[in-house]
Amino acid sequence: PAAGILGAKWVGELSGSNNLITFDVGGTSADIGIITNGEYEMANARETEIAGYPLMVPQIDIHTIGAGGGSIAYKDAGGAFKVGPRSAGAVPGPACYSRGGTEPTVTDANVVLGRLVPDNFLGGEMSLDLESSKVAVSNLAEELGLSMEECAEGIITIANANMANAVSSRTVQKGVDPREYALVAFGGGGSMQAAEVAGMLNVSKVLVPPYPGLLSAAGLLVSDLKYDTTRTEFQTNNNVDVAKINRDFQSMEDELSAQLQKDGVDKKDAVFTRFGDLRYAGQGYELGVSFPLGEITEANMHEIWEEFHKAHEREFGHYFRDSTIELVNIKLTAVGITEKIQEPTYPEGKQEGALSTCTSLFRVNGKMESFETAIYDRWSIPVDQELEGPAIIC
Repeated sequence: PAAGILGAKWVGELSGSNNLITFDVGGTSADIGIITNGEYEMANARETEIAGYPLMVPQIDIHTIGAGGGSIAYKDAGGAFKVGPRSAGAVPGPACYSRGGTEPTVTDANVVLGRLVPDNFLGGEMSLDLESSKVAVSNLAEELGLSMEECAEGIITIANANMANAVSSRTVQKGVDPREYALVAFGGGGSMQAAEVAGMLNVSKVLVPPYPGLLSAAGLLVSDLKYDTTRTEFQTNNNVDVAKINRDFQSMEDELSAQLQKDGVDKKDAVFTRFGDLRYAGQGYELGVSFPLGEITEANMHEIWEEFHKAHEREFGHYFRDSTIELVNIKLTAVGITEKIQEPTYPEGKQEGALSTCTSLFRVNGKMESFETAIYDRWSIPVDQELEGPAIIC
């Protein structure tokens, strides 16, 4: 998931978008990340964990929910219409895979609604079984007292609402306006759901990279080498030892420079960033504050204390001017600039027309309606070419 955010950042840079909501949807889960002004959000170190065990290490902030192409739709014990988090996975997979799956999934709903082309799945390398999808969705529709089409549309709407709520938890609920961001859709299912999820959030721009299912791999090929190190300080603003801070930062820089050199990166190709973990005395959590490069002075520390007050006010709505501030840790990040893969190329000329058409279903003004939908080959569509929807791009 972290590599996907790095790949999404690259896509944003290529398209001139610095504010991004990363939307990585696979078969079982949807991973949400936020990139603001070209920088991805980092998780609070005290909240990082794997399998319930605390890590206390730098980690990209990624919010994951159980919603993906294989998420199973069902009627729960209370009679409610639910989608996920249980998933059909890759085996047996959705009913349309013809591998033994019988329960209706998000993918089956997309097939029933005509939003996936059964004979052009995976570029034509795999066919989907429309009839198996219809049987799976019809069985649930009968339980719910709905038509097959309404049930399929309900599956998509519930799944998309779950995903939109996940995005809201990382944007609206933190005071961030998603309308100022572009949604980067990737993973096997991101582009299938992105348009409606963006509509629910009033996001006007969706970016779908070439080969969206491979963007996480591309993220590793466009990223630099990065190392982090930490030193414990436990100093206060009433009695700060600037000399020790400078010695520790220098020791950390020497350590990471040596590591980068082992990896074949010269020090001149390294970029260093400094941070500190600060808190008010008596608190059990810290906030990260940037430290300047070069020799740290008493004047620098005064500016750092002031920045901590501001950071605390931004995060919690208040600060304590007269309280003692503790510098708990200092941190150094070293980024070694490496060679990247080349930018993707795009077709030139004009779109000569759709490959074919199919019938797709959408809800308009509260009613299900069918539309003749054009099917286009993405690689024959030039940059800036406008298409009239609804359309399927594959």
